[in-house]
This record gives sequence, C-alpha cells and structure tokens, in this order.
Amino acid sequence: MELKVQTGDITTWKGDGIVVNLFEGAMAPDGGAGAVDKKLRGVLTKLIKRGEIKGKLGSAAMVHTFDKLPADRVCVVGLGKQGEFTLDRARQAAAAGVKALRNAGAKKIASVVHGAGSLGNLDPESAAQANAEGIILGLWQFRKYFSDNSDVKTVDEVVLLERDPSKLKVMKAGAARGEILAHATNLARDLTNEPGNAMTPTHLAQIAKEIAKKNGLEYEVIDRDKAKKLGMGAFLGVAQGSDEPPYIIILRYLGGGKKSAPGLGLIGKAITFDSGGISLKPSEGMQDMKGDMAGGAAVLAAMQAIGQLQPAINVTGIVAATENLPSGKAFKPGDILKASNGKTIEIISTDAEGRLVLADALVYATKTLKLAPVVDAATLTGAMVVALGHHRTGVFSNDKELTELLAKIGEETGEKNWAMPMDPEYAEQIKSEWADLKNSGGRPAGSIIGALFLKHFVGETAWAHLDIAGSVGGLIGANKENGYKNKFGNGTPTRTFVHLALALAGKK
Repeated sequence: MELKVQTGDITTWKGDGIVVNLFEGAMAPDGGAGAVDKKLRGVLTKLIKRGEIKGKLGSAAMVHTFDKLPADRVCVVGLGKQGEFTLDRARQAAAAGVKALRNAGAKKIASVVHGAGSLGNLDPESAAQANAEGIILGLWQFRKYFSDNSDVKTVDEVVLLERDPSKLKVMKAGAARGEILAHATNLARDLTNEPGNAMTPTHLAQIAKEIAKKNGLEYEVIDRDKAKKLGMGAFLGVAQGSDEPPYIIILRYLGGGKKSAPGLGLIGKAITFDSGGISLKPSEGMQDMKGDMAGGAAVLAAMQAIGQLQPAINVTGIVAATENLPSGKAFKPGDILKASNGKTIEIISTDAEGRLVLADALVYATKTLKLAPVVDAATLTGAMVVALGHHRTGVFSNDKELTELLAKIGEETGEKNWAMPMDPEYAEQIKSEWADLKNSGGRPAGSIIGALFLKHFVGETAWAHLDIAGSVGGLIGANKENGYKNKFGNGTPTRTFVHLALALAGKK
C-alpha cells in the first residue's frame, strides 16, 4: 500500500472512496465533511438528523455518492466528543475509515487529515503522523500461512489531502515519520504472529542481522558458549530444556557517536515458545505462547525505526531469545541457578522464566555495557491482566522522571502506560530459604513481585519495566480487534521505545 500526502480538494478527488469526519453531537457536518455534504445536496445532514450518522468514536458510516462526486463512496468516521479529542483518536479515526472502505472493496482511497482542522486543534505535523500511523496499522493483515488469499481485500493507495499548500511540507514530514513508526510496529506484529516452529531463536537472530544491515546498526549475538563464559546461568537455565540454541541478540545504534555516553538500553524478553517447562501450562490456550517473544519483537522493531529516524543518541537493543520446553535436560522446580551478577535463584516455577532471561540481559546492559536509562518490555505476568486488563501497560520503575516521561509518551502513542507500586514490603515474597532469591512469590501481587525480582539485576541504573502481558493483545484473555490495534500481538511498545529515544535525544 502506498501512502501519499497531497494538496487538493476532497470533493474533486476521483477514486473508490473518500473519508471525512464528524464530532459526536454535531448537528451539521463541518470542514471537508461540510463541503462533501453540499455536493451531496445535504444527504449527510439528513442522515445526522435521523441518527444514522452519530460521530461516535470508531464509527464509520458509508454513503454512496451516485455520481454526485468523482469518488464512489463517502465514509464518515466518528471522532468522538470534541472536548475529548486527542492524537490517538485521530489515529483511531484514520484506521476506521480506511478499514471500512477496504471492506467495501475500495482500492484507491483519499482522506482528510483528521484533527488538522480548526475544530481538531492538533498541529498539522503531529496530525499527519497520527493519521499515517492509523492508516498503516489499521490495514495490516497477517495472511502468510493461508494457501489462498484471492478473496482477501487490500488497498493499493491512500492519499491524505490538505487544501492549504502552506501545511504540505510539515504534513509530509509528519506522515513520513508516521510511516516509519507504523511499519516498525507492523514488523513487531509479524514477528509475534509467526508460529513457534518458524520463529525460533536462530531465525529471530537472523532477522535481527538483516535489520542491522539495512539500517546501519551494529549486530552481535551471545551464543550458549559465550553466555557460559559470562556466567549467564539464569538465561541458560531456561534454555537448557530445548534443542534450539539460545541467543542474546544485540543491536547498536550510534547516533550520539562512539565517544558519547553508552546511551539508552532497550531490553526484550523473547521466549519464542513458552510451554511453561516442567511446570507445564494447561494445553488450552498454549498455542498463543508463540507470542511470548512480543517484548523482544518490539525491541528489534524499535531499533529498525531508530536507525531510520537517526536521533542524536546512542541506543542498544538487547533481546534474550530462547524456548522454554520440558525435557530430560530441562531445569526443574527446586533447582538453584546463578545469574551473571552472582545472585543465586531458587526455582519455584519453571513457568516464571521470563524474569530469569531478563535478569542476565539486564546485568549485561547495566553492568557490562553501562547503558542508562534501561527499559525492558516483557509479557511477564498474567497478574498484569488482572490488574490493568488489556488497555494499559504496567510500568514499574526506580526513577520518577523516567516514569513520568513514559506516561506522557503513552498518551501520545496510544500505547498507554500506568505506574505501578514496588513497595519494599512486597519483596518478602521472593525471599528464599535456600538462595538469594526465589523466582516466584505466589499469586498475590504477581506483577509487582516479578518487577521486584528484576530490580535485583539493575543496580542503581535508572530503569523501567514494562509488563505488556495484557496490552500487547490476545496472549492472555481478550482477543478482540480494537481500532488500529489487531487481535493478537499488536506491536506494543514499539512506538513507545522509539518516542523514548527521540525524547531523550531532544528531538521531541
């Protein structure tokens, strides 16, 4: 699909469909919708009065033009209440319009830039970025493993139209940034939706190598032998049950220069399939554990976008990739592992494996590479879904400024974050009688316990842990398409990671 930004009049554009918008509660169309309404001799106004077009967020009403306009159809998308309009609502409206027209068979679509008008009150560049993201994210489909895609509806071209030529330059810049961010997010989606027999640690490492080559990044892997030399006993303990070789995958972007500070560290959990190990998961829903590498997928995708956007900052992405399987070689409840910082860990559950692979990755990031700040993302705990459901990511951090920045970024990107507590009293739950720590503290406060476990491996480095078990979509619980977010493995927090790098570089 090709995305263009052009000056032009939505009423004179010729194609399969056009998209305009309406705020909830408006009694008459305005802006582009008003101009279209005049050409249609008041049809939109009549439908609004009849309650057939309401402007509710996410709604998409289709109207045939019957040759009164060069375009065959008009789609009126709802922006919700004007006082509640945000960048993310512009993103949602953009997705709703192109998806509705695609489903109606449209191949060539034009749209107003939602939010860029006087009522939307968004700056043109940010509005164009949000619209581009919504369009590309909304049209994403994963059809790789279907043998027949002949009936699948796709879009060839979407044009964002702006009547004011003076806005074109900044809108093109915003849309170009939005394309980079959306394509990166879709890469994370592709990786997460791949089945476990295809997306092995070896394959993930090969994809990372290709990303590095295409985007000017440095590439390195820590294989099993090197991990042993580095004392990564927690990571290797999880990996020992699988015949697939494990890898710590490292991508480096040196936008700040080799003589600058080591820079931002992005860390991702990539359990390419998680059976639970000896502490075997129930068979129902286990197929979705192909997505237990969503955090790692987001890191690789974010590094692609960072390489393309080139912020003036050094960024290192680290992905801990392995399978967690039961076998005669697998680690067991009661085993004691030693992480690379010397901490010993009693294994209570082999299904609490994500924190183990992250432990050694975090030590490598903070102690060996001296990265700061460091942010990790992981589908870590089912308890996160209980706490926050599927609409927000839980943020656990030792740094107030970093927490506040992630909250601000979350509102802009729609990958919403919520600060969670890490009171030291909770740490009693992971005290072990046999080792420094145990890897599970039982059901109470499960997400907090997971974060407190990770805190033992970051030292004094500014750090945040993003538990995306609910917000990444579909892995645990709800499996529903929502606006521009797909049902399973929606790419969270790819755009959060990129915006964080941009913010720290002073580019936003």
